[in-house]
Amino acid sequence: MLTSALLVALVMFLVKTADHTLGQPLIERPLICGALVGLVLGDLQQGIIIGASLELIFLGTITIGGSVPADLAVGSVLATAFTILTHAEPAVAVALALPISLLAVFVYQVLKLVYTALVEKYDALLEEGRDRAALGLTLGMTFFYGIPFALIAFFGILFGTDVIRSLVESIPPTVMRGMTAVGGILPALGFAILLKALWNRNIAAFFFIGFAMAAYLQLPIMGIAIIAGSVAVYLCFNEFNQLKTNRQAATTAATPASADDKDGFFND
Repeated sequence: MLTSALLVALVMFLVKTADHTLGQPLIERPLICGALVGLVLGDLQQGIIIGASLELIFLGTITIGGSVPADLAVGSVLATAFTILTHAEPAVAVALALPISLLAVFVYQVLKLVYTALVEKYDALLEEGRDRAALGLTLGMTFFYGIPFALIAFFGILFGTDVIRSLVESIPPTVMRGMTAVGGILPALGFAILLKALWNRNIAAFFFIGFAMAAYLQLPIMGIAIIAGSVAVYLCFNEFNQLKTNRQAATTAATPASADDKDGFFND
């Protein structure tokens, strides 16, 4: 269990550090976190399945500024690790990820308070001309960010896996079926949150087309995604060509007008 705890802690440190050092490369998304945890724990397939399930739930969850509705990385890493180590169903990961991600937000807020308090120290170093010390403080703050979350992952896996295993084993079959049903409903909630932000009457038809393809034509999700991606690429190129044509037309229309203005100037 010690090795598993160390590996999960390493994954947690990497995803949290990458989020703040590489310009948010989306490594903290549940799909990537689940795959990484599954890889280090020796069950990549299950990690991808769990990560995909959690991704559907958190699809519309976006961090904007200081507003953090849920810590996706912490919830995804710990939920995936607990589920794989206890050999539980993906529905258990769904049940664990939501409260863990919400509790991790408090750790995030505490860290932000500490970092904000260090801003005065940083400004003082710059005013004193101690650029090297200011750079060291910046690098230290950057790489320290992932350590508290890595410690949470390490001790959580080391001491909490047996608790989670006993909890999962004590769940009655009826409750487990209910959790499975809820796990199937929550992705719809994730899509609803995303649609609330993206809904536009110009693209509403595509939503219903995709629904009809899945519900009535029984096309797989991957097939629908390929078709949707192809349509999106076509629309992008079509709009780009239209803009290019309009720009050329505007340039052509403006050239004679400028020539006429010059002729009029010299005629005067």
